[in-house]
Amino acid sequence: MKSILRLALAALALSAAPAAAQTSAPVDLRILAINDFHGYLRPSPGIRISDSNDKEKNVLVPAGGSERMATLVRELREGHQNNIFVAAGDLIGASPFLSALFHDEPTIESMSMMGLALSAVGNHEFDEGKDELLRMQNGGCHPIDKCQGPHPFTGAKFHYLAASTIVKDTGKTLFPPYEIRTFDGIPVAFIGLTLKGTPSIISPASAAGLEFRDEAETVNAQVAELKAKGIEAIVVLIHEGGLPTGDYNECPGISGPIVDIVKKLDKAVDIVISGHTHQGLCLQYRWPARHLGRQIRHAGHRDRRQARSRDARCHQRQGRQRHRPQLDCEGSRADRAARIL
Repeated sequence: MKSILRLALAALALSAAPAAAQTSAPVDLRILAINDFHGYLRPSPGIRISDSNDKEKNVLVPAGGSERMATLVRELREGHQNNIFVAAGDLIGASPFLSALFHDEPTIESMSMMGLALSAVGNHEFDEGKDELLRMQNGGCHPIDKCQGPHPFTGAKFHYLAASTIVKDTGKTLFPPYEIRTFDGIPVAFIGLTLKGTPSIISPASAAGLEFRDEAETVNAQVAELKAKGIEAIVVLIHEGGLPTGDYNECPGISGPIVDIVKKLDKAVDIVISGHTHQGLCLQYRWPARHLGRQIRHAGHRDRRQARSRDARCHQRQGRQRHRPQLDCEGSRADRAARIL
């Protein structure tokens, strides 16, 4: 039986239409992604999934914990010069005692040591308000409990992104809306945001002074800005998800907010990495023709959570019209479908 921790890979071509001008060689990029870690530094006993040899039985698969994940991330990076480790929010908050006792500082430090580069904010990042979240990014002692660890808390080495979270007093985003990383000369943009409904699932005090805007409208506004800068490869990290049917290694249907959000996104978005609903997605979903090829992945519940990888192939080409890749669950370009992981 294939383990749930065996990672699905697919190639994604991010390119403009072929033009008469000479094109450059493609650049391979491996994207490692997680979501909803929730401070689970220690592993659970594992998760139960259907046995591929006997659907009437379940098997226990070891999963979870920062040590396992750090090892997996390191292994998945090997042999891939161009790689990046990202997250779709809720790294902290609703955490076990080991992390919560120290206001999730251990989790931030653990993710930094693993080499996490970027993360969208999730609703639980706001559990203790924006000032505490800013401390998670920038460092410093807790205002009440002070510094409890063996050394001062220096903050995250990775960068939080918050495209849809606006500070009312300034009209600006709490964190940058996106970040552009360059791989062998090819710029790739990562847009990060949380769900619009965040104020309804955190305390009024935690939401004070903040506005949470529509997800699709936010992303499309950023895409327009990125297009103006000549960026063609765009990844969205969003803390919102869906509800699949079936087991993890199957390709059933999906419902929920992420479906409608993705349908509204600008076609320039190439990959959507989702979270929030704690559901492991490994399925195929057919979009209307104008949405062909967009990919979504969601690692799943905190106990199921391990990094999953996405291999992207980026082309820097001259041309005005953009043709999107078409992938099915096996990565075939023949079937006009999006892949959801």
